[in-house]
Amino acid sequence: MDRKEELAVGRRLLGHIDGRSTDLAADMFRNKTIAYASRERAVLERDKLFRDRPLLMGLSSRLARPGDYLTEDVVGMPVLLARGADGTVRAFANVCRHRGAPVAEGCGNARAFTCPYHGWTYDLAGRLLGATDKPGFAGLDIAAHGLVPLPATEKHGMIYVRPSIAKPGESLAIDIDAELGDFAASLAALRLEDYVLHSTDRIAPRLNWKFAVDTFLESYHIAHLHRKTIAPYFVGNCCVFDPGGLHGRASFVKNSIEKTRAEPEGERQYLPHIVAIYQLFPNTLLVWQMDHIEIWRTFPRQGDPGVCEVELTLYKPAVTTKPDSYWDKNRDVAIRTVLDEDFPLGERMQIGFESGAADEVVYGRNEPALVHFHQSIRRALGVAA
Repeated sequence: MDRKEELAVGRRLLGHIDGRSTDLAADMFRNKTIAYASRERAVLERDKLFRDRPLLMGLSSRLARPGDYLTEDVVGMPVLLARGADGTVRAFANVCRHRGAPVAEGCGNARAFTCPYHGWTYDLAGRLLGATDKPGFAGLDIAAHGLVPLPATEKHGMIYVRPSIAKPGESLAIDIDAELGDFAASLAALRLEDYVLHSTDRIAPRLNWKFAVDTFLESYHIAHLHRKTIAPYFVGNCCVFDPGGLHGRASFVKNSIEKTRAEPEGERQYLPHIVAIYQLFPNTLLVWQMDHIEIWRTFPRQGDPGVCEVELTLYKPAVTTKPDSYWDKNRDVAIRTVLDEDFPLGERMQIGFESGAADEVVYGRNEPALVHFHQSIRRALGVAA
């Protein structure tokens, strides 16, 4: 957020502390438990939320140099991302045009990609350089058999991909500013291009993907579930929420904000005392922590609405005097809190959703980010419940 936003959010948070209050949604929100357990709903979400929409793949530093690449299976679409020799980030279906094998695995740096099945080779721009056994493929139009491109764009230090094949005549560019709407300027102000990747963790909890997002969107539970870990540092059940189309930003406050009261109001530095969580629709949480960035991405697992795949990437400033052990500690606090406290309880809750014991859950007015997230899902899916 920029300086104007910082001051506004800080004042609102101090007002809530003084009033023992929090931002409120217009009404309580009731959500059917089948939203977390229905296979039919999972298929609709896959098609409408994960295949038809651009998704954040990470910050630019995940592909820092020409030749850097990474691969992911994005809800059934094998994706290959690569930074070309010209510095441009491109995305392709990670599918050889001969027999369909993946042409790359994991991540790394390469000048070209060679299919392990029969040795067909592609350059960083996806062009087919040649097929082995040339007599067997005499007459093959090499130019027409490059890797299938996917829409992709890099801006504001972020890389976005839409994991579906472009229609004939459709541009491969993604308008990131249009996608981010009201938050485009706010995210640009974070200067995400100045951060580099420190660590990557992947887990597969027995949770619906939406629950993995839910746990970040309210501070109501902090004083209870996290009383022995992070609760002493935060003001529980206190949040400032700002919607932005389908996206949202929840700002939570640390007890240390009290230090700012001794300073002239216009000179107060609120950001060190705020954790701003940008919920980037549908599946990403960008957590701004003053001196580092956490990005949590959650994906449904094909065929099972009760399992998801979660990735945590931690990014540190490109220029820092702090040792790796400092950033390791931040990573450990983040992932251990979620793995030891949030997700184990969530897995038991998932069993409850699937049991049919209750047909709905209710989100309070004091959980506005949570309410907005599920309202956004309904709007994007075109469903009433």
